[in-house]
Amino acid sequence: MSIVVGIAPGQDNRPAVELGVVLARSYGHRLVAVAIDSAAWPMSPALFESEYQKKLRNVAEAALDEVRALLPDDIESECLVHSARSSRRGLLEMCQKENAFRLVVGPAADGKPGRIALGSVSTGLLHSASLPVALAPVGYRVAPEARLRRLTAAYSGSSTSAGLILGAAVVSAESGVPFRIASFAPRSRVISAAGVGLDVESSVIDEWANVIRRDTDEILCSIDRLQIKPGETDVAIGTGPDWESALSAVEWEDPEIMMLGSSGLGALKRVSLGSHAMRILQHSPVPIVVVPRRAKSDYTSAAV
Repeated sequence: MSIVVGIAPGQDNRPAVELGVVLARSYGHRLVAVAIDSAAWPMSPALFESEYQKKLRNVAEAALDEVRALLPDDIESECLVHSARSSRRGLLEMCQKENAFRLVVGPAADGKPGRIALGSVSTGLLHSASLPVALAPVGYRVAPEARLRRLTAAYSGSSTSAGLILGAAVVSAESGVPFRIASFAPRSRVISAAGVGLDVESSVIDEWANVIRRDTDEILCSIDRLQIKPGETDVAIGTGPDWESALSAVEWEDPEIMMLGSSGLGALKRVSLGSHAMRILQHSPVPIVVVPRRAKSDYTSAAV
């Protein structure tokens, strides 16, 4: 299997490359850096060798030359140019061809440092990918030879996110990376859901946390019954006046990733983020791996 890293000519690709390297090293997979040579109109044999096509390919090759300088010697890697009608389609084609375990993409150029910023290509991928998509924050950097120190699965209390935890446990067991379940909510969201006044805020927060702990205990028991053996396991609950504070209320390792579940788009079971997941994505201090429902089903099948 492979870690496919999407390379965007003319942009800062280092965040995506550094995240791809950490994932490849931690999971023991080869890294494939892919730059897409795309045309603005339908291709024809007469236009294939046009000056425009040559220019696009040269730009893609130049971007890969910069990437090669970032790739370490301790992982197997390859840099490829792939021709396709669009960057989104080309990356998905290469994921299928290279039997990708993860697709890694970088942030939009105008994002906030340390946060994930979705661009047109990454947004399109989140709505069409059938494999987990890893999103690198703006300016993402890791220490040389770094490996994942932990993977966190975000739990919202839904059956969909419960399936994500099972999938994360399988990944942890296969890679030996320590595993954590985390749940986040701003106080205003918890209070609103409870339908009570601010005078009982503290007791409502405590009750919500107790429900989350009870649910996660049941999920961990299910993991034990399935004889999945994840790495060291922990549970964390983050609350605060807003989403940023809630995510900052728990400690984070460096490097660490957070796995985030999605809802499905019809029978294809591709990636579609709900409002809760999108808030986490926007405020996460670590890279996010968005997992479509079909991938979670595959994890479950492997577990049983």
